[in-house]
Amino acid sequence: MDIGSLEVEYLNKNYPISILENTILSIFGNDNLSLRLPSLILSIFSIFLYYKISQKYLKKANDVYLSTFIFSLMPGFIIASLLFNKSIYMIFLVLLFIYTFLYHRFYSYILLLLYAILNYSFISLYMGLIFYSIYKKDTKFLIYSILLLAINANYFNYDIKGHPKGHFVDVVLVYFAIFSPFVFTYFIYSLIKVLKKPTLLWFISSWGLLFSFLLSFRQKIKIDDFAPFVIVSVVFMVAIFLNGYRVRLKIFRPMYRLLFTFLLSSLIIFDILVFISPYVLDKKIVNQFRFSKSVALYLHKNNIDNIFCNDVNFCKKLYFYGLKKGDKYYIYWDKENKKVSISHNHKKILDFYVSKLNKK
Repeated sequence: MDIGSLEVEYLNKNYPISILENTILSIFGNDNLSLRLPSLILSIFSIFLYYKISQKYLKKANDVYLSTFIFSLMPGFIIASLLFNKSIYMIFLVLLFIYTFLYHRFYSYILLLLYAILNYSFISLYMGLIFYSIYKKDTKFLIYSILLLAINANYFNYDIKGHPKGHFVDVVLVYFAIFSPFVFTYFIYSLIKVLKKPTLLWFISSWGLLFSFLLSFRQKIKIDDFAPFVIVSVVFMVAIFLNGYRVRLKIFRPMYRLLFTFLLSSLIIFDILVFISPYVLDKKIVNQFRFSKSVALYLHKNNIDNIFCNDVNFCKKLYFYGLKKGDKYYIYWDKENKKVSISHNHKKILDFYVSKLNKK
């Protein structure tokens, strides 16, 4: 995949992850592998952290393996692992905090302090920790969480505004895409079941989910501000299911096996659909990750540089692949016909269809 529209926008921001990514690109060069390698590496580390966290919630090794396998199959996690985006960084950082809290608690307090000025999305984490502290009657941790929440909210000036606009359904549909519809339904059920004996992980995920629902009634939200806090609790689904399966008499277990087969099959089918549907239903999604590199290579080959374009986003992608910004050549990008026209001094000197380039 070539660099996408949202990815190129992220690179041009002054976010910590953008600075990190640009540093990596400056070392290894601007290409597709260098762009996506950090996300892939973080996804591997995230799976390892999730595995270690699952060991605290599940007793049997096979249960831990199953939980980790299902987590790695989550459509939202797979997509986040393949793209340069905020989500995979957030998933990793949330899992890192939970891991340190469970295994090396002192370091988790240091992480919380760093998170306060790292990203505004951690407001969901601090809200969950506040309610966890109240539940545990831990006054010191409560004060610490409130203080960090205040620092985070003040530092980033989190904006909550608007009137009811009906974005709740949109958010639910996005969660369906992240988990798959049937799995998300069972996920909600598992969170309700764990309510009887909530844990730190439950408070983090439940508040992230609830906060996203509440805000969606008033404004359009960015799902990557909340989903990373929710998806890390997949382990509850596995724990609730296996517990229900094992306490049943053998005569009733076939129903649970059927449920497991149905949920796992629906998850795998949805994973396949996530990758196939853009090609079948909406090629605009796929096309934003195509063409730009082949066009850039063709322009380089023909010594065309110092460019400006009719499509600002397309031009930024070309700049990513080494072309310089200037006013010597004008690049006209025809999205509908996938055609590039090049002008110099207001005279068209070249045009071509990108589909022919990709066949070469």
